[in-house]
Amino acid sequence: MHGETLSVSCSVLNDGQLVTNADNWLKDLVPKIQASAAYQQGGVIFILWDEGDESIGRPASDGPIGLIALSPYAKQGYSNSVAYTHSSTLRTVQTIFGVPLLRDAQNATDLRDLFTQFP
Repeated sequence: MHGETLSVSCSVLNDGQLVTNADNWLKDLVPKIQASAAYQQGGVIFILWDEGDESIGRPASDGPIGLIALSPYAKQGYSNSVAYTHSSTLRTVQTIFGVPLLRDAQNATDLRDLFTQFP
């Protein structure tokens, strides 16, 4: 929904068109991922926005950011007030794959609270 991809401006599209394009892309892609064996065997799909909202009187930042976690192990209808950042998502993925925590992921809160089971 950014309006730019690889430094190519999509300025011919208005915000509504960008949202519609992104929604249609997700509507096409998410069911394909959910049909995969990897997803059905405990996978997760993270849909997240990549920057905070500057419309609430402050500059765009790392948060708050919207995040949706789709997984057989996601807590249904769950929400919380934990202050996650992009590094929280990075820490979660690095933990799942058992790789060293890079950069600020070392200091971030992971997303385990969103799931009924977590590696």
